[in-house]
Amino acid sequence: MQNLSQTLITPPKIEMEELKNLFFQLSTKACNLKCRNCYIQKNPYKNEDDFISLDKIKQTLLFIKNKKIKLNSIYLTGGEPLLHPDFNQILRMCLKVSNTTILTNGTMINDKKARFLKKIDDESSFETIYRISLDSIDEIENDNLRGRGTFRKALSAINSLIKYEFNPIISVVNYKNKKRSEIFKEFSEFFIKKGIEIEDINLKIIPYFPREIELKEKDNLKDEILFDCKSSRVVSQNGIYSCPMLVGDYRARLGSTLEDSSKNNYLDCEKCMVCIENNQKIQINDWC
Repeated sequence: MQNLSQTLITPPKIEMEELKNLFFQLSTKACNLKCRNCYIQKNPYKNEDDFISLDKIKQTLLFIKNKKIKLNSIYLTGGEPLLHPDFNQILRMCLKVSNTTILTNGTMINDKKARFLKKIDDESSFETIYRISLDSIDEIENDNLRGRGTFRKALSAINSLIKYEFNPIISVVNYKNKKRSEIFKEFSEFFIKKGIEIEDINLKIIPYFPREIELKEKDNLKDEILFDCKSSRVVSQNGIYSCPMLVGDYRARLGSTLEDSSKNNYLDCEKCMVCIENNQKIQINDWC
Protein backbone atom coordinates (compact mmCIF):
# COMPACT_ATOMS: atom_id res chain seq x y z
CA MET A 1 0.00 0.00 0.00
CA GLN A 2 1.42 3.39 -1.01
CA ASN A 3 2.22 5.77 1.83
CA LEU A 4 -0.25 8.67 1.68
CA SER A 5 2.41 11.15 2.78
CA GLN A 6 4.46 10.28 -0.30
CA THR A 7 1.61 11.26 -2.61
CA LEU A 8 0.88 14.65 -1.07
CA ILE A 9 2.38 17.83 -2.45
CA THR A 10 3.77 20.24 0.10
CA PRO A 11 2.90 23.73 -1.17
CA PRO A 12 5.38 26.59 -0.86
CA LYS A 13 4.47 29.29 1.65
CA ILE A 14 4.40 32.96 0.67
CA GLU A 15 4.34 35.64 3.37
CA MET A 16 2.90 39.03 2.60
CA GLU A 17 5.76 41.48 2.95
CA GLU A 18 3.67 44.66 2.90
CA LEU A 19 0.15 45.49 1.78
CA LYS A 20 0.59 47.77 -1.24
CA ASN A 21 -2.28 46.78 -3.54
CA LEU A 22 -5.86 46.14 -2.50
CA PHE A 23 -8.47 44.49 -4.72
CA PHE A 24 -12.21 44.81 -4.24
CA GLN A 25 -14.01 42.01 -6.06
CA LEU A 26 -17.22 43.95 -6.71
CA SER A 27 -18.79 40.76 -7.99
CA THR A 28 -17.52 37.34 -8.95
CA LYS A 29 -20.08 36.11 -11.46
CA ALA A 30 -22.09 39.20 -12.40
CA CYS A 31 -20.92 40.06 -15.92
CA ASN A 32 -22.54 41.18 -19.17
CA LEU A 33 -20.22 38.98 -21.25
CA LYS A 34 -19.65 35.25 -21.46
CA CYS A 35 -16.05 35.05 -22.64
CA ARG A 36 -15.11 31.59 -23.87
CA ASN A 37 -11.95 31.27 -21.81
CA CYS A 38 -12.83 33.23 -18.67
CA TYR A 39 -11.09 31.84 -15.58
CA ILE A 40 -14.29 32.35 -13.56
CA GLN A 41 -16.59 29.34 -13.74
CA LYS A 42 -20.25 30.33 -13.95
CA ASN A 43 -23.57 29.15 -15.31
CA PRO A 44 -23.58 30.15 -19.02
CA TYR A 45 -27.38 30.23 -19.10
CA LYS A 46 -28.03 32.42 -16.07
CA ASN A 47 -27.01 35.86 -14.83
CA GLU A 48 -25.89 35.75 -11.22
CA ASP A 49 -25.77 38.82 -8.95
CA ASP A 50 -23.26 38.43 -6.12
CA PHE A 51 -22.26 42.03 -5.43
CA ILE A 52 -20.08 43.02 -2.51
CA SER A 53 -21.83 45.17 0.09
CA LEU A 54 -21.03 48.83 0.63
CA ASP A 55 -20.55 48.14 4.34
CA LYS A 56 -17.75 45.67 3.65
CA ILE A 57 -15.96 48.20 1.46
CA LYS A 58 -16.44 51.00 4.01
CA GLN A 59 -15.11 48.82 6.86
CA THR A 60 -12.05 47.86 4.81
CA LEU A 61 -11.23 51.43 3.80
CA LEU A 62 -11.68 52.58 7.41
CA PHE A 63 -9.20 49.90 8.51
CA ILE A 64 -6.71 51.12 5.87
CA LYS A 65 -7.08 54.72 7.08
CA ASN A 66 -6.81 53.85 10.79
CA LYS A 67 -3.69 51.76 10.21
CA LYS A 68 -2.27 54.52 7.99
CA ILE A 69 -1.47 52.02 5.26
CA LYS A 70 -0.18 53.75 2.14
CA LEU A 71 -1.39 51.81 -0.87
CA ASN A 72 0.04 51.98 -4.37
CA SER A 73 -3.40 51.36 -5.82
CA ILE A 74 -6.87 50.02 -5.18
CA TYR A 75 -8.23 47.73 -7.90
CA LEU A 76 -11.94 47.32 -8.69
CA THR A 77 -12.56 44.05 -10.47
CA GLY A 78 -15.18 41.38 -11.07
CA GLY A 79 -17.05 40.01 -13.00
CA GLU A 80 -17.72 43.36 -14.59
CA PRO A 81 -17.24 46.03 -11.87
CA LEU A 82 -19.34 48.69 -13.60
CA LEU A 83 -22.40 46.48 -13.16
CA HIS A 84 -22.33 47.07 -9.40
CA PRO A 85 -25.39 49.23 -8.58
CA ASP A 86 -23.24 51.42 -6.30
CA PHE A 87 -20.17 51.61 -8.56
CA ASN A 88 -20.02 55.42 -8.65
CA GLN A 89 -20.16 55.68 -4.86
CA ILE A 90 -17.56 52.94 -4.46
CA LEU A 91 -15.21 54.70 -6.86
CA ARG A 92 -15.56 57.98 -4.96
CA MET A 93 -14.85 56.20 -1.66
CA CYS A 94 -11.74 54.52 -3.02
CA LEU A 95 -10.38 57.72 -4.56
CA LYS A 96 -10.35 59.28 -1.10
CA VAL A 97 -7.76 56.67 -0.09
CA SER A 98 -5.59 55.81 -3.09
CA ASN A 99 -5.11 55.70 -6.84
CA THR A 100 -7.81 53.41 -8.19
CA THR A 101 -7.66 51.05 -11.17
CA ILE A 102 -10.83 49.66 -12.76
CA LEU A 103 -10.49 46.35 -14.61
CA THR A 104 -13.35 46.39 -17.11
CA ASN A 105 -14.39 44.99 -20.49
CA GLY A 106 -15.25 48.56 -21.48
CA THR A 107 -18.62 47.74 -23.01
CA MET A 108 -20.46 50.02 -20.56
CA ILE A 109 -18.26 53.07 -21.16
CA ASN A 110 -19.56 55.48 -23.79
CA ASP A 111 -18.98 59.22 -24.23
CA LYS A 112 -21.59 60.18 -21.63
CA LYS A 113 -20.26 57.71 -19.06
CA ALA A 114 -16.63 58.78 -19.65
CA ARG A 115 -17.61 62.41 -19.13
CA PHE A 116 -19.29 61.53 -15.83
CA LEU A 117 -16.30 59.43 -14.73
CA LYS A 118 -14.06 62.41 -15.44
CA LYS A 119 -16.13 64.49 -13.01
CA ILE A 120 -15.53 61.88 -10.31
CA ASP A 121 -11.82 61.85 -11.14
CA ASP A 122 -11.63 65.65 -10.88
CA GLU A 123 -13.03 65.51 -7.34
CA SER A 124 -9.97 63.62 -6.10
CA SER A 125 -6.23 64.24 -5.86
CA PHE A 126 -5.67 60.57 -6.66
CA GLU A 127 -5.61 59.08 -10.15
CA THR A 128 -8.25 56.92 -11.81
CA ILE A 129 -6.89 54.31 -14.20
CA TYR A 130 -9.04 52.25 -16.57
CA ARG A 131 -7.81 48.92 -17.83
CA ILE A 132 -9.80 47.82 -20.90
CA SER A 133 -9.84 44.20 -22.07
CA LEU A 134 -8.96 43.67 -25.74
CA ASP A 135 -7.46 40.32 -26.67
CA SER A 136 -6.75 40.80 -30.37
CA ILE A 137 -6.43 43.58 -32.95
CA ASP A 138 -8.44 41.34 -35.28
CA GLU A 139 -12.14 42.07 -34.74
CA ILE A 140 -13.35 38.57 -35.65
CA GLU A 141 -10.75 36.85 -33.48
CA ASN A 142 -11.47 39.10 -30.51
CA ASP A 143 -15.26 38.72 -30.83
CA ASN A 144 -14.95 34.94 -31.12
CA LEU A 145 -13.32 34.99 -27.68
CA ARG A 146 -15.31 37.72 -25.94
CA GLY A 147 -18.62 38.02 -27.77
CA ARG A 148 -20.06 39.76 -30.79
CA GLY A 149 -19.58 43.51 -30.84
CA THR A 150 -17.06 43.61 -27.97
CA PHE A 151 -14.18 44.73 -30.22
CA ARG A 152 -15.91 47.92 -31.36
CA LYS A 153 -17.28 48.66 -27.90
CA ALA A 154 -13.80 48.32 -26.37
CA LEU A 155 -12.32 50.66 -28.99
CA SER A 156 -15.14 53.13 -28.38
CA ALA A 157 -14.45 53.03 -24.64
CA ILE A 158 -10.73 53.66 -25.21
CA ASN A 159 -11.49 56.64 -27.47
CA SER A 160 -14.01 58.09 -25.01
CA LEU A 161 -11.60 57.78 -22.08
CA ILE A 162 -8.79 59.43 -24.04
CA LYS A 163 -11.18 62.23 -25.04
CA TYR A 164 -11.69 63.03 -21.35
CA GLU A 165 -7.95 62.93 -20.58
CA PHE A 166 -7.70 59.45 -19.10
CA ASN A 167 -4.73 57.28 -20.06
CA PRO A 168 -6.32 53.81 -20.45
CA ILE A 169 -4.37 50.57 -20.26
CA ILE A 170 -5.15 47.84 -22.79
CA SER A 171 -5.30 44.45 -21.08
CA VAL A 172 -4.40 41.54 -23.37
CA VAL A 173 -4.65 37.85 -22.48
CA ASN A 174 -1.77 36.11 -24.25
CA TYR A 175 -3.75 33.14 -25.60
CA LYS A 176 -1.15 32.33 -28.26
CA ASN A 177 1.88 32.63 -25.97
CA LYS A 178 3.53 35.28 -28.12
CA LYS A 179 6.54 37.35 -27.11
CA ARG A 180 5.71 40.66 -25.45
CA SER A 181 7.63 42.56 -28.13
CA GLU A 182 5.51 40.94 -30.84
CA ILE A 183 2.22 41.81 -29.13
CA PHE A 184 3.32 45.38 -28.45
CA LYS A 185 4.34 45.84 -32.10
CA GLU A 186 0.95 44.56 -33.33
CA PHE A 187 -1.07 46.78 -30.98
CA SER A 188 1.15 49.82 -31.43
CA GLU A 189 0.89 49.72 -35.24
CA PHE A 190 -2.87 49.13 -35.04
CA PHE A 191 -3.54 52.08 -32.73
CA ILE A 192 -1.25 54.45 -34.63
CA LYS A 193 -3.54 53.89 -37.63
CA LYS A 194 -6.40 54.94 -35.33
CA GLY A 195 -4.55 58.11 -34.37
CA ILE A 196 -3.58 56.80 -30.91
CA GLU A 197 0.03 56.41 -29.86
CA ILE A 198 0.52 53.85 -27.09
CA GLU A 199 3.58 53.39 -24.92
CA ASP A 200 4.81 50.33 -23.07
CA ILE A 201 2.92 51.49 -19.99
CA ASN A 202 -0.39 51.29 -21.89
CA LEU A 203 -0.19 47.55 -22.52
CA LYS A 204 -0.72 44.92 -19.83
CA ILE A 205 -0.12 41.36 -21.07
CA ILE A 206 -1.60 38.61 -18.92
CA PRO A 207 -0.59 34.94 -19.29
CA TYR A 208 -3.40 32.65 -20.37
CA PHE A 209 -5.09 30.66 -17.60
CA PRO A 210 -6.16 27.31 -19.06
CA ARG A 211 -9.16 25.67 -17.41
CA GLU A 212 -7.14 22.59 -16.51
CA ILE A 213 -3.75 23.19 -14.85
CA GLU A 214 -1.54 20.48 -13.40
CA LEU A 215 -0.36 21.13 -9.84
CA LYS A 216 3.34 20.35 -9.63
CA GLU A 217 5.59 20.14 -6.63
CA LYS A 218 7.90 23.10 -6.18
CA ASP A 219 10.24 22.74 -3.21
CA ASN A 220 12.60 25.61 -3.87
CA LEU A 221 11.28 28.87 -5.21
CA LYS A 222 13.73 31.55 -6.24
CA ASP A 223 13.80 34.48 -3.83
CA GLU A 224 13.34 36.92 -6.69
CA ILE A 225 10.22 35.23 -8.06
CA LEU A 226 7.32 37.67 -8.37
CA PHE A 227 3.94 37.07 -6.78
CA ASP A 228 0.98 39.39 -6.39
CA CYS A 229 0.24 37.77 -3.04
CA LYS A 230 3.47 39.17 -1.55
CA SER A 231 1.97 42.64 -1.60
CA SER A 232 -1.77 42.39 -2.30
CA ARG A 233 -5.03 41.09 -0.91
CA VAL A 234 -8.54 40.68 -2.36
CA VAL A 235 -11.67 41.68 -0.47
CA SER A 236 -14.79 39.86 -1.65
CA GLN A 237 -18.28 39.46 -0.24
CA ASN A 238 -17.40 36.08 1.26
CA GLY A 239 -13.95 36.79 2.63
CA ILE A 240 -10.32 37.75 2.00
CA TYR A 241 -8.29 35.97 -0.66
CA SER A 242 -4.69 35.97 -1.78
CA CYS A 243 -5.40 36.54 -5.47
CA PRO A 244 -8.29 37.66 -7.74
CA MET A 245 -7.91 34.45 -9.71
CA LEU A 246 -8.61 32.40 -6.59
CA VAL A 247 -11.71 34.10 -5.15
CA GLY A 248 -14.13 31.35 -4.11
CA ASP A 249 -11.42 28.70 -3.69
CA TYR A 250 -11.37 27.73 0.00
CA ARG A 251 -7.65 26.95 -0.21
CA ALA A 252 -6.88 30.63 -0.88
CA ARG A 253 -9.28 32.12 1.67
CA LEU A 254 -7.32 33.91 4.40
CA GLY A 255 -10.05 35.18 6.72
CA SER A 256 -13.31 37.09 7.00
CA THR A 257 -11.93 40.62 7.16
CA LEU A 258 -8.69 42.28 6.18
CA GLU A 259 -7.91 42.92 9.84
CA ASP A 260 -8.09 39.25 10.85
CA SER A 261 -6.71 37.73 7.64
CA SER A 262 -3.53 35.69 7.60
CA LYS A 263 -0.29 37.10 6.21
CA ASN A 264 0.70 33.62 5.10
CA ASN A 265 -0.50 32.15 1.83
CA TYR A 266 0.21 28.67 0.49
CA LEU A 267 0.58 28.10 -3.23
CA ASP A 268 -1.60 25.00 -3.22
CA CYS A 269 -4.04 26.02 -5.97
CA GLU A 270 -3.55 24.92 -9.57
CA LYS A 271 -3.70 28.50 -10.87
CA CYS A 272 -0.68 29.36 -8.72
CA MET A 273 1.36 27.37 -11.24
CA VAL A 274 0.79 30.11 -13.82
CA CYS A 275 2.58 32.62 -11.59
CA ILE A 276 5.32 30.17 -10.70
CA GLU A 277 6.05 29.18 -14.27
CA ASN A 278 5.82 32.71 -15.71
CA ASN A 279 7.74 34.30 -12.82
CA GLN A 280 5.81 37.55 -13.15
CA LYS A 281 3.09 39.46 -11.37
CA ILE A 282 -0.08 38.51 -13.18
CA GLN A 283 -2.42 41.32 -12.12
CA ILE A 284 -0.31 44.18 -10.81
CA ASN A 285 1.51 46.82 -12.81
CA ASP A 286 4.77 47.61 -11.02
CA TRP A 287 4.55 51.28 -11.99
CA CYS A 288 1.33 52.09 -10.21
